[in-house]
Parts: sequence; C-alpha cells; structure tokens
Amino acid sequence: MIWYLDGYSRHRREREALEALVSSVDWLISIGWRIDNKLHLIWDADIVTPARVFPISVRYPNHFPHSPPLVLPRGIEERWSGHQYGAGGELCLEYGPDNWHPDLTGADMVASAHRLLVAQQATANQPGEVASRHQTTIGQELRGEHSRFLITPTLADFFARMTEVAVLSARAFGLFHKHAFVSVIASVSSKDNVTWRDTLPAPFVFCYEREISVCRWPDDARWPSRLSLTDFQASAASHGLHVPEVKHAVIVRGTRIRAYFLDSSDDTVTEVSVIPPEPEFPRVDDDHQPLKQRKVAIIGCGSLGSKIAVMLARADVGNFLLVDDDLLLPGNFVRHDLDWRDVGTHKADSVAARIQLVNPVAECTVRRHRLGGQESSGSIESLIESLADCDLLIDATAEPAVFNYLSAAVAVGKKSLLWAEIFGGGFGGLIARHRPDVEPSPATMRSIIENWCAERGQPMARPANHYDGGPDLPAIADDADVTVIAAHAARLAIDSLIPRVPSSFPNSVYLIGLSKEWLFGQPFETYPIEVGPPEPSPPEENIDPAVDEEETARIVNLFKEYRNATSSAEPVDPAPAA
Repeated sequence: MIWYLDGYSRHRREREALEALVSSVDWLISIGWRIDNKLHLIWDADIVTPARVFPISVRYPNHFPHSPPLVLPRGIEERWSGHQYGAGGELCLEYGPDNWHPDLTGADMVASAHRLLVAQQATANQPGEVASRHQTTIGQELRGEHSRFLITPTLADFFARMTEVAVLSARAFGLFHKHAFVSVIASVSSKDNVTWRDTLPAPFVFCYEREISVCRWPDDARWPSRLSLTDFQASAASHGLHVPEVKHAVIVRGTRIRAYFLDSSDDTVTEVSVIPPEPEFPRVDDDHQPLKQRKVAIIGCGSLGSKIAVMLARADVGNFLLVDDDLLLPGNFVRHDLDWRDVGTHKADSVAARIQLVNPVAECTVRRHRLGGQESSGSIESLIESLADCDLLIDATAEPAVFNYLSAAVAVGKKSLLWAEIFGGGFGGLIARHRPDVEPSPATMRSIIENWCAERGQPMARPANHYDGGPDLPAIADDADVTVIAAHAARLAIDSLIPRVPSSFPNSVYLIGLSKEWLFGQPFETYPIEVGPPEPSPPEENIDPAVDEEETARIVNLFKEYRNATSSAEPVDPAPAA
C-alpha cells in the first residue's frame, strides 16, 4: 500500500509541517502538491537566496516514512551543488538513508536544502565550500566513467621515488569489460633500461597492450592545459618536457596522479579517471607466510580440484603441480571454477592460468596425464618423481586407481596426502588426510572409514565419480555442494601445509552432510572419524652379515660391469656414484 493511501494521519502531518515552515520563514514559497506518473506524492516550492531562486521538488518515496523524501531541481537538469547526485539529481543533505528517522519530515529536508544552498554561495571573504556529511566511495564516483587507470600500490611507490622531472616510456595493458575499459601499467622504462616492473599475471599478455608516457610534473606548476592537444604539448614544453605521440599519458605532480587520453586526430585531450591504490593491510594471518614456499600437487583439475587449487592460490601457496588429461567442455560449467573463456582447453593448463590470475607470483607445472590411466610407464615414472618433490598431494579424482597410486607414492616419499570426495547426488562428502608418522597409511585409513560406516549399518556411500559429468555416471551435485566440500578440503590442506602444531583439526577424517540422507539427519551434520596412530613398523629382518656382504658385492659388481660397457667409443650417460 502506498503510504499516503494507508491512513491519512502521516500525510496530514507532512502537509502541516511544510505549511508551518512556509509561514515562519521568508525564503520559501509554496507552489503546491501533485502526483507523478509513478504515483509519488510531490510538493513543489521555490527556495529564495541572495544569489538566485532555486525551484525545488520534494518527492516522497512510496514506502515513506521508512526512507527520506528527496529534494531535487524542479523541471531542470542543473547542477546546483557539489553535494548533488549529478545534474538534475537529488541534493545530498544532512539527512539520508544512513541516518534517517521516521520522526523527521519533509520540512526538515527542505530546511537542510536551504542551509546547503546558502552556505555554498561564495562571498568576498568565504569561498563557499560546505563540508560533506559523508564520503562517497570510489565505486560511486566512477559509476559513469568508462575509461579508468588503475594505480597499484607498487606503482604508487615507484611514483613516490620518481623525483626527477622527466617523461618516461611505459607499457600498459587494457582490460575490456562491458561497462569499463581498465588500464594497468606493467613497466616503466628510461631510454636505456627498464626502471620498474610490476608483478602482473602472465595471462595479461592476451590483453590490449600499448605504449604510454609517464611524466613527473614540477610540483609548483599548474596541471597541463586541456584546451587542446596542442596546448597540452605546449604546457609540457614550457617545463622542458616532450610527450611523444602516444594515446595516453599519466602525470604525477606531488602526491597526485592524473591520466589523459591524447587524440591527435581532432587535437583534443580528455582526462581519464584514476583508481587510486588501495590501502595495504594484511588479509591473512602471519601463519600463512610459510605457504609461499610450499608446493602442492592437485591430481584431478575438475570441479573439485579446480576450486581447491584456486582457494590455495588465494591463501598464498607458491607452487603447484597440476595433473589432469581432460578437456574443459561446456557441460562442465555447472560446477567448474573455469568458464567459457577456457572452453576446449586442457583443464590443467587453464587452472594454471586461473591460479596466476589470483596469485601472479605462484609457479605452476602442468602434466596432461591421467594417473592410473593408459599412459606409458616412462611418463608415469617421471610423474611419480615430480610428485615426490611436493609437500602435499591432493587427490580430487575420487578414482580408486589414482588413490592406490598416490598411496604408494606417499609411502615411498614420506609425503602427506589429502583426498576429498562428493557422494553421489551431492548429499554430502568426505575429507581426509594422511601425514607420515601421524596417521595410518591411506589404505588403512580407507578401511577404517568403511568399517566405521558398516558398524552403523550404513555401508560407505560411493563418491559421485566424474564430477564434471561423463558417459557412465553424470553427477547430480551442484556447484554449491562441490564448493562446500572444496572449502573444507582447502582448510584442511592449509592446516597441513603451515603446519599448525597442534593442528586445528582434532581428527583427520570428516563426513560432512549437505542434506538429510544416509547417515546425515540434517544439512551440515558432521561426523569426525578417529583413525588412530600409524601402524607400527615391521620388525627388522635379521640378516647374516656374510649374506649382507655377499649381496653388497653383487651390486658393486653390477656397477663395474656398467662402467666397462661405457668404455666403448659410443658415449653413454655416466653411471651414478655407488
């Protein structure tokens, strides 16, 4: 119900308050009431000041008094104040949505508008500036600006150290968006060499790259003229500066930065919006610092693996090994972290690019292999060696063959293994981790989990194989289901990589419910599973010293035979030291 039709007491109160204001002051002339085409109730009036008469409309929102009425120019597109939302827009007054109270009236808004319009009028001794009641955000200020220059904190630091009045060459990347064209400066060069380079993602090479000019302007000089490009160049020349024929120039004067679009075709200069550097403050705790040196292998870059990888990149993990032979297809977009920009590519390649978009300093190694699939023995052997260099292996495939390979790899290399699974239909999932000398072997842990479920009369739920869908078993889990399990897995991975002592997780296996099904009585019901200590080491075999000496001699003899074989003219790889 519109407010003035839902009982007439409030409408009467508004009318009487405005009439009382008109009768008590000499600067307000009432014109009358009306209703516009959106059924807003409007009161028209004139505010009289020494400088001029301001025709205003007080427009009441249909849900008044829960939000304030607006005071705006009546029938004209004029900009009356710096405290106004554009030409013809509402005035930004002492009362707004953030501090409005239903006890206030339209008369209070009109009185506030009068104070603003009078106070900002300049006199002989007063410039006419009015302090703002609140600060607008950079997003509000740039809503109508299409072209923007982003200043990163590292670039701002370079500008602060750039003291010599000079013009330098720079490389900028342009990012095209539907509602904005954003430029980012990648490097700045003197005549002889690169003097500064920012850390930007490698995928930026696919953006629009161009040369621009960066200029340190004299601190005590006025900004260059924008009347024309000729005048702009003349202003620069008057300070001994020559701006070459480029489309953009960024000028630094003191601590302020301005950007310009230079169009030689029509001799014009247009100022471009500048996005200032954001304040730098820590967004993760100091515990995350070791993650920069950690290397994580993600086996399976599908829906689950892609999300875990990007989460760990945001947490500052510095090195990744990505293993997956699959291609990204349109049907994967239901759950995958990638999208149409990567369709038809190998998932591992595109996840690597995605990682560097959120963490440009992260290093990624890609192996387009299917662990446990039909691959050559040599390639599998080299892959296993690569896995041995990682601090943590993450199995995001839910494939038994992959799990078995990784179980063997961590047993030999004494590495940590984390695996995550989403149960068919997306009603829940599992996260688990094995750490050498802390938990039992992965195979033993798997048996413990299955026995735990069987003891409760609920055999282990099978994971939704082929999370991205496939000809055998399309998964029903949606993106929210996958993301929940991925987030839990990423938190467990971070805890393992730091590593926290004691761990934030008292258990190493968790069953997480997402709906009422199987063991779960409700969504987010969680069952931790205690897996116990690692298995005791097998007793050492008592070997006769003579037998041991004999076997050693056999091995040494093999090395001798190898060396003799290499004495021919045909060069071969040297034998490793015995």
